[in-house]
Amino acid sequence: MTSSRRTKLAVIGSGLMGSALARAFAAAGHDVAVWNRTPSKAKAVGGGTTAFESLVDAVSGRELVVVSVSTYAASAELFSSQAVASAMAGKTLVQLTSGSPADARSGLEWARAHGVDYLDAAILTFPAFVATDYATVFYAGARAVFDRHLETLQAIAKNCVYVDEKIGSAATLDCAILEAFYGGSLAVLHAAAMCQAEGLDPKAFFAQKNSFLGLISVTADAAQGMIENNDFTGQQCSLNTHVAAIEHIVRLSTDARISSRFPRELLENYRRALGAGLGEQELPAVFRTLKQD
Repeated sequence: MTSSRRTKLAVIGSGLMGSALARAFAAAGHDVAVWNRTPSKAKAVGGGTTAFESLVDAVSGRELVVVSVSTYAASAELFSSQAVASAMAGKTLVQLTSGSPADARSGLEWARAHGVDYLDAAILTFPAFVATDYATVFYAGARAVFDRHLETLQAIAKNCVYVDEKIGSAATLDCAILEAFYGGSLAVLHAAAMCQAEGLDPKAFFAQKNSFLGLISVTADAAQGMIENNDFTGQQCSLNTHVAAIEHIVRLSTDARISSRFPRELLENYRRALGAGLGEQELPAVFRTLKQD
């Protein structure tokens, strides 16, 4: 997608993601400077970008600075020098390094202290899918700053989602989605291991993908309303019944001599809800016991 407005911007970090971002911006017609601690990596980005050996030179004269490095700590170190901070004054910093809401708040504090507009962002895709319909980027910060740069930012993902002005909201949503992804993926893999351990071809399990995905979807829809209304009563299936089912999974895992750590952890969380007197309520009632340590 070619932008009607040519922006002078810099991409800081030339790893797999940073390189993909820089090339996508350049392909959209923007003037893209790239910088990396290792100059050869910045030069290798190519795709119409310009590599700089000095970070100050890379950000000078740029309207937008996009950061994609290993950690927020690494980013903070890069921008800690007075020379770099002075060069950033009056620009917009888009932080695309993965982190937590606390990291985002620290980033905003630094930006405010140095006269920098700040958007904290989280990209939900792999480098190979940057600038495709499979890419989504969540943004948090001042709505006016987001709107000002939206056309430019759509070069890396047409699906730019403004979450909230609370600076940690993009990181929160990203972590929530990733937890569902990683937790669900581990459950799927453990389920396949149970099948194989019992002599059942895992293909039989994977063929039922729509069944368990459907159950998750129905539960998520129900949980949304129950959490909103703080009412977890219902007539579908009590937590007592769900806990009994998880006990079967733990027993199968133990009998089959495969790791039972994951289902035991599930069981512990669900039993905790029973201990709180929620056994006759619906499954989403577990939410109440997850809000406390």
